[in-house]
Amino acid sequence: MALREIFPSMYTLPDTAPAQSRNATRYLLRCIFLMGIRTPPKGYLFFVYILWSLALNLCSTFYQPIGFMTGYISHLSELSPSEFLTSLQVAFNVCSCSIKVMIIWALVKRFDQANLILDEMDRRLLQPSERRKVHRAVSISNRIFFCYISVYFITVTSTFLSSVIVGVPMFQNYYPGLDWRAGQFEFWLQSSLEYFTLLGACLQNGCMDCYPINYVLILRAHLANFAERLRKLGQDADETPEQRYEKLVECIQDHKVMLRCCDTLRPVISGTIFVQLLVVGLVLGFTLINIVLFANWGSRIAALTYMTAVLLQTTPFCILCNYLADDCSKLADALFESNWIYQDQRYKKALLQFLQRLQKPIVFMAGNFFTISVATNLNATKFSFSVFTLIKQMNIAEKLARPRGVEYN
Repeated sequence: MALREIFPSMYTLPDTAPAQSRNATRYLLRCIFLMGIRTPPKGYLFFVYILWSLALNLCSTFYQPIGFMTGYISHLSELSPSEFLTSLQVAFNVCSCSIKVMIIWALVKRFDQANLILDEMDRRLLQPSERRKVHRAVSISNRIFFCYISVYFITVTSTFLSSVIVGVPMFQNYYPGLDWRAGQFEFWLQSSLEYFTLLGACLQNGCMDCYPINYVLILRAHLANFAERLRKLGQDADETPEQRYEKLVECIQDHKVMLRCCDTLRPVISGTIFVQLLVVGLVLGFTLINIVLFANWGSRIAALTYMTAVLLQTTPFCILCNYLADDCSKLADALFESNWIYQDQRYKKALLQFLQRLQKPIVFMAGNFFTISVATNLNATKFSFSVFTLIKQMNIAEKLARPRGVEYN
């Protein structure tokens, strides 16, 4: 009961409650605000927010890739094979995370624009059955967001605990003037800084990987309601031909609103998903090598949770894109099933043009290069096995496992 009061949007509202599609991104946008990339609040909180934004983004967005790569290169000879591969798999993800944050930072106002369009779509929901679909999509979206955040935070925490047990900082990032080998205080300071930085990165990654899912889920609910409205066109015998034509025009306008919502989000989705698909194969490949050949049980658990987090970054949204294309094809079927045969010529001409428009599915592109779909995600994932095979054939794993100073004839 207490959880329902704290996070009400995680629970499905009754059918009598008005639809509020923007609540699907309620907690997501709050966390984006915590990322420090929104307009600062007015009053005394202005300076607090600016300081928080500087601390988080300097550590997680800007310095983390630099400190990580500097420490990684300076301690390369001291790393075990498992530590080497763990650092390598995180290196690609760290750099991609910073790039995605900057993309979101530049286009963050599009989320507010999309929510205004969702409000416009909500005004068309008059039936309890229509509101029910939206309420359910809102609750599912928020639960998925909390699942994402939980998986990411568990991944970082398990890696942190594993490093503490071993007695070595997670990634041995470079911090000027700080040597974690000098004593216990320096070790814990280094570990705490890395943990804070990675927690900030988890918050960023959770928001960046979940926002397309939240928006597409609520969009699919509106598409399902829209299909029902199309199917009912011309069914009311009491309507005049002019009223039926006006309803058809309203449906055409509704479809334009949905497309406008997709166009608003398309630049953000295109940039972030493109970056992630570029690195997912490499990251999964190095993680597989680490799990199979080098990692101990503690490191394997951390690597498996990390692999789960990496797969969550692209797979669910790619699946949703396939479902979205199917939903669009159902719209054309729903319009064709409506009572259009006995309508006047003006109605039929408008319907024919609308039907042709509905046959074009809603598609999101990754960097305007390839379509975001399950097939694209599978191709990116299969690349990880190519990386694994390449490492095996080149005997790089055996060279990494070979003790230093030992040569084989």
